[in-house]
Amino acid sequence: MTPQQTERDDLEREIQIRVGQRVRELRLAAGMTAVEVSGRSGISQGQLSKIENGKAVLSSKVLAALCRVFDRPMGYLFQSRDEMPRVLGTLTTVKGPEDKGIKAFADNVHRRTGKRISLIPLSLAQLGTACTQVEALREGLIDLFIEEPFYYDAFVPGFRLFALPYTFRDEDHRQAFLSGDHFRHALCEPLRRAGIRFLNSRWNWFRGREWVLVAEKPITEPQDIRGLRVRTPLSDIHQHFWRLMGAHPVAVPWNGVAAALRSRKVDVVPTHKTHLYPLRFCRYARFVTRLADLPPVLSLGINDSRYQVLPPGIQEGLKDACDTAGEFFSRCVLDAEKENERLNISRFKAVYLTVDVALWRNAVDVARQRLIEEGHLDTAVWEAAMAAAPGNAERTTQ
Repeated sequence: MTPQQTERDDLEREIQIRVGQRVRELRLAAGMTAVEVSGRSGISQGQLSKIENGKAVLSSKVLAALCRVFDRPMGYLFQSRDEMPRVLGTLTTVKGPEDKGIKAFADNVHRRTGKRISLIPLSLAQLGTACTQVEALREGLIDLFIEEPFYYDAFVPGFRLFALPYTFRDEDHRQAFLSGDHFRHALCEPLRRAGIRFLNSRWNWFRGREWVLVAEKPITEPQDIRGLRVRTPLSDIHQHFWRLMGAHPVAVPWNGVAAALRSRKVDVVPTHKTHLYPLRFCRYARFVTRLADLPPVLSLGINDSRYQVLPPGIQEGLKDACDTAGEFFSRCVLDAEKENERLNISRFKAVYLTVDVALWRNAVDVARQRLIEEGHLDTAVWEAAMAAAPGNAERTTQ
């Protein structure tokens, strides 16, 4: 067992003990028996006993049920005697550079808020899928969520713009859109009304260098994807897109992707170059098609009600920590990519394919036009994104 794994296990045990103490205190303060809590929460008495004794594997579903019984936010269960932690639950399943970036963010938050706020990273097993986490964030069951912006399309459909490749010409184009009025008024403000705001001001959290396809056979042109089973997240827009590209979309949660490749449940995984080696994807699919798109930008969403009750100095500390950690996160990922490619080639005999990107851009543009025509993508958001290109270079929906 590595020192990092030992540290992770120790932290998880500490969290289990702390949550158990809080649950028992709440039950006793409410004058409730274990039988009553079990009946109202739907949790067995045996499981409740394990939780109170710090011996249970915690899940967001169980914790949410207990929070509803006691009318408390989930963050309350994690607080120690002398601090008020906020729960951070994302990215911890991606071993390697992303873990380092999250730890840097947690350290920055603790320091820049005068040790008033502590972030506790939780595992995917505790939090569930990204879609589950977004809903938990809106409900205030978790406080922070770090992921790609398209996950917020359940509340504001315009965020689907970020789900597809080749949306922005270059980083200047994307930053111009993110800093523009349309993004603020048409996307961010409706999201605020739904109960979530972004901490990002500089939008400098980048997940790697480029978009790739990893497959068990070479894929060089868009027609090579036809008829293949392509992994998608639990997202309608991704499934519509890959269907239009001629593939068979298969929705697989992120923590099941490696197993899906190994069992041949899927033939192709669209992903990011930074994920290939840490998750050992090339062990099961060694051909990597490099598609030269921008890396996804990550958003840091915070429950707006939680944010609003924080003092101004703490709010500023959170935003400063976000921007500072974004630089570190992105640098860690980019540095790791260089070494990971070499390791993928030497260990798994991975083959990196350089292809005619123009063919892929054209195919994606055709699919995107169909998505707009069918109402899956917001025409006004797409047109605003194209108008944001420096020099007012126009890419229309015509």
